[in-house]
Amino acid sequence: MQILDSGPQGPHDPSTLLTSVPARLGFLPERSIIVIAFAADRTVNATMRHDLVLEADGSPTRELVAVLAGLGEITSTYGVEEIVVVIADDRYPVDDHRYRRILAMSDRYFGEVGGVAAGFGLAAFDAGARWTTIWCPEDRAWSVVVSSDAAGCLADPHTSPTAIAEAVRSGRRILTRRSEMRSMLEPLDSECGPSRPRPDCHQCRGHDLDETDRGRPDPGPEDIEESARALDLVIGAVLGADRPLDCAELDRLERAILRPDVRDAALALSVTELRGAAERLWRELTRRLSGRGRAAAATLLAHLHYIGGDGAYAGVALDVALGCAEPGTLARLLDNALRAGVRPARLWGTIDKSYDAAKRLGVVIPAVTLRTAG
Repeated sequence: MQILDSGPQGPHDPSTLLTSVPARLGFLPERSIIVIAFAADRTVNATMRHDLVLEADGSPTRELVAVLAGLGEITSTYGVEEIVVVIADDRYPVDDHRYRRILAMSDRYFGEVGGVAAGFGLAAFDAGARWTTIWCPEDRAWSVVVSSDAAGCLADPHTSPTAIAEAVRSGRRILTRRSEMRSMLEPLDSECGPSRPRPDCHQCRGHDLDETDRGRPDPGPEDIEESARALDLVIGAVLGADRPLDCAELDRLERAILRPDVRDAALALSVTELRGAAERLWRELTRRLSGRGRAAAATLLAHLHYIGGDGAYAGVALDVALGCAEPGTLARLLDNALRAGVRPARLWGTIDKSYDAAKRLGVVIPAVTLRTAG
């Protein structure tokens, strides 16, 4: 799920709204159902996407029905005044009766917020792609200017005002598909590599850290000093995130982020001026570590994306963390929260605890600079 800042107030033109969807998600959705939620002031306050999973005859699967029911429950807690649903699928004509059935089903599940105000269908989110209205109950839509026979064409999603604003905010382009997000976290070989292994490097040996290297839940005075040095090491690596890490540094950083108190304090970096550098470091560690180290780095990355409102990126990072043998409790908690539609603003409680953790270690974390995501 992706939570976003709202766009301009006032009624939305369907072509402009639909063209903005890829920028809101971070990628061009394929074979997807997308729910756009509007607040009372006619601003978009949430955009949610799920795979459009169909049976062989085009009817919705049980999984899809469960997803729609869950989205209906989520939006009922968001203060949503209106729902618009978009189906992007190339398996049938955009106005096919199968899609109308899914819109009718969605209308029932979103009943607590007045049902589906408008529904649109299109084959793909490409420049010039034609969209058509497939659901438009009389006198219901008010955030989108639409009629039952309305149709039109998309502009280029890559150059939409929303895409430009997102590029300025995060520096990210719209990806062609979600698999590109996954490829950004594919494992990389360690810098020393299999052709020049170091006998003291567990990355080269190809296995996880020993039990004795794991962080301890209740550190004593000596452990606190060790954790303080470890946190300083992490912050130093963030400050030098554009510099390649050698194998020895990877080992030290892995040991650092596996310490619970260090990890808890490092979460705060996601809302400071070091956010971009922290993202680069967490991504590199995710790609170059294995086992619990990869899971810990991916979890830090997921938290950074989640609290910043980048739900799609957070979901991919959590997939990586949960795919490891020991993903950790935080990864599971974040995944449950994301699937339940918990808004990023609810994660700010973790930031207070992060600053408290850093204070206990005697390490200063920069002040908060990130504004609250929705």
